Amino acid sequence: MLRGAMAEHPRPNPLSAGLSVADVERQLEGRAELIATARRQHAELESLLSGRRWRRGLLRKPELVPALVARAEALREALERVQRRAATEAWSEELPVLREARELSARRERLTGLARRRLEVLAVVPAHLSLEEVLTRLEALVRQRPSWELNPGEVLVFETDTRRHPRGRQGEALRPGEGLSLRQRAAPLARSVLWPVVRPLAWPFLGSGRLRITSERVLWRPVFGELQEVRLGTIAEDGLQLASGSLGLRVVGNRLLQTRGMTDAEEVAALLELHRQAPLRGAARSGVRLESVALFPAKLGHLSGHAVLRPQGVSFIPEGQGPRALSAVTGKPTSLRGFDAAPVLESLRWLPGAEFDACVARVVEATGGQSWAAGETRYVAGTPVWRELRLVRGGDALVGKVEWAQEAAAGRLLREWPQALPSQG
Repeated sequence: MLRGAMAEHPRPNPLSAGLSVADVERQLEGRAELIATARRQHAELESLLSGRRWRRGLLRKPELVPALVARAEALREALERVQRRAATEAWSEELPVLREARELSARRERLTGLARRRLEVLAVVPAHLSLEEVLTRLEALVRQRPSWELNPGEVLVFETDTRRHPRGRQGEALRPGEGLSLRQRAAPLARSVLWPVVRPLAWPFLGSGRLRITSERVLWRPVFGELQEVRLGTIAEDGLQLASGSLGLRVVGNRLLQTRGMTDAEEVAALLELHRQAPLRGAARSGVRLESVALFPAKLGHLSGHAVLRPQGVSFIPEGQGPRALSAVTGKPTSLRGFDAAPVLESLRWLPGAEFDACVARVVEATGGQSWAAGETRYVAGTPVWRELRLVRGGDALVGKVEWAQEAAAGRLLREWPQALPSQG
């Protein structure tokens, strides 16, 4: 009984057994030195990532993360060895190597949280990643800086500038008051009294920027902040998320992109849905858009909508049918709302003629529209198409106005149609 009880006692404290701190460190066979070096590296990295210019700091010290990652396995084994010996040998809490090991473990936990927060600005971060995996991804994304300029072979599909679409009268709040200098407007009284009033008006501009969709990427350049980029082919099925009440869009893919102040966020999301998947994915790479088509706003009787003029006929899609048009093209349901069919139809021009016609036919069917063949439809000539384009079939009339950019295409198409009817005016 006595033997068993004595066997359960931990071994004596190494210092009380006559061993010096140097003896303990020597028994650890270099692990104490490894922990000391790692403490300096982790402290430097924590300080760097805590600063406002942490991206620049990582770029200026390219060796920092690789050096830490390279020693990860050895460091993990060293920390486990120290903790295990401390428990079995009842080491004193004042033993330097034990104190340093525990401080390092605590710092690694803090650093993991800090690095994750930095990475979450750039990408979606899985929960299971280790510190070294988070740092590796973070460093790679920081070094792969996106470019606003188009790469060779890349084609611009869509561009919008939210700075040119102010909401309400926000622009007036940014103009200096009459007779006030910049210094006066920056006075403490003005900051304390006026800022609560000015901030809601100025914030949409401060959070605004420019957005581009290309054949390969979506890019967001905010007025203040870093350029953001997501490759179209990496956008997840649920990777397009509209921010409720903030006119913003969140795009999740190989990176994370977040916009603000976009009055056309729903339309942009619809365009991204189109270009991230079949049939439009990669279609814009050719840089060629279908020329033998004219799209214009029109009315069929009292019903407003959009007309698609082609050599073989004309199609009409009722107004307010954007979501159904999008689903008809992609073959998938969509939760997006608040956009019209016009941008969907315009995007289809990146497809070859046969695919374009097939998609338009699906859109017409899904939206309750109509299609008239050219052989049974007549164009009422005599009025410039920018003023009025009138097509009749039986007792029905489709009337619209062609914008200047589509006038030439509309004229060519109508000349291919059967004999035009004389003007009734």
